[in-house]
Amino acid sequence: MMQRFVMTRRSMLFSLAGLLLTTVLTLWGCGGGGGTSSYTDPNASITTTKTATALIEPATLKQWMDEGKVNNPDPATRDRVVLITPATAAQYAAQHIPGAQLLNSSTELNYNRLEGVTAINTMVMDGPSIDVLVKRFGINQNTTIVFVPSKGQNAMNSARAYFTFRYWGFPKERLKILNGGETAWETASTAGSWSASYALTATVPAITASTFSVKNLYNGSTTTNFNVRFSIGQMIDLVDKINAGTIKTDASGVAILDERGGFAATIPYIANAATYNNGTNTVLDSHANYYGTVTGSFKDTATLTAHLANFGVTASKSMNYVYCLSGMRASTAFFVLDGILGWPVTLYDGSWQQWNGYTSLATSPVTAAWRTNVNTSASVALNRSANGLTFTNTTYTESGNLAGISSGLAIDPVSNALYGSITDPRANQMLNEDKAYFTSGGTTTGGGGGGGTGSGC
Repeated sequence: MMQRFVMTRRSMLFSLAGLLLTTVLTLWGCGGGGGTSSYTDPNASITTTKTATALIEPATLKQWMDEGKVNNPDPATRDRVVLITPATAAQYAAQHIPGAQLLNSSTELNYNRLEGVTAINTMVMDGPSIDVLVKRFGINQNTTIVFVPSKGQNAMNSARAYFTFRYWGFPKERLKILNGGETAWETASTAGSWSASYALTATVPAITASTFSVKNLYNGSTTTNFNVRFSIGQMIDLVDKINAGTIKTDASGVAILDERGGFAATIPYIANAATYNNGTNTVLDSHANYYGTVTGSFKDTATLTAHLANFGVTASKSMNYVYCLSGMRASTAFFVLDGILGWPVTLYDGSWQQWNGYTSLATSPVTAAWRTNVNTSASVALNRSANGLTFTNTTYTESGNLAGISSGLAIDPVSNALYGSITDPRANQMLNEDKAYFTSGGTTTGGGGGGGTGSGC
């Protein structure tokens, strides 16, 4: 009798222990219950596509292919992987990694949008445009997205795509860039004697479109995803506050990095920015020549950290602001800081083409409050642009190939007359428009994905 009681008690204990273990694993795998999805808690549904950083190697992608994750037809699985190749239509048609889809780098990465008192064509895409891509690529709440640099391009366009998806609410845990792109893929294939099924191909995959929307990423309480981008008004205000001493640039303050490169002593730049003279080589990715044959591979973390420290960009900064000529090259810096190092970063995507159009030099100059070639103090030199003395004519060039001052920005006469302050919230039109779209309410969980109830839950 006693023995039977002991055995029964042991069985009960084992049953309770098993139940407890099952509960713990369920909570760990499903974000602790409470209906959390993979986007309200980015780690909730990420299982085998978890990686240390947003940069992955060819061997990792091959493993995901071998496991059936790439273009998995089951929209409910939490291990779906979609490959996106930012490239020209011709580059994609010639060859791409099997299963990859085209993001046209010539037409789908930059948009002409009104901001401040002008429109400019280097801006991040709007809500309806990102939703067109999301649906076309078959992306839903369970998808991990891998951007693959095309052969013949560097990582810049993939980094721009990464920034765009981050801006529109996708968590970085669901976004990856293939280090070295198609070039590294071919190298790894040769070294590993991979079968012909992994060879670059011209075959376009058949993809079932999703019904997912970026609106579904809004959790009802935050729009902090938009903090990864700065507007022209915000950038001018930042510079004014640094000049006035109310924002610091010390070890725990902010840093501004001008990532145009190839600087001559006479080229103006945004005041308080760190610049470098590295010819055509960026300090961030390891391509041989910015305008020529490239690999799209990134330098190792130690090298990246050391390079950035030379320009005052460190992990201890409260924020690192990056810009370039058009917002494209600075997207590479954004990816390094956000996706690899995990440091705070904001991209000013209007960049120099927007900044140098806000002057008194254009045929139709912007209103005085917005001008970037002015001294904002009657007693102290507080120029909004450094090398201010040279920022008075349109004759200089950058790196010998890029025109200096933009005189062709389309001044919006209504905005130019109406917004007499750089901090007028109405003048941040893109942010207002995008927040309104993002928070307007999704209508579906996307692609039959079951509201985030994927495998294991």
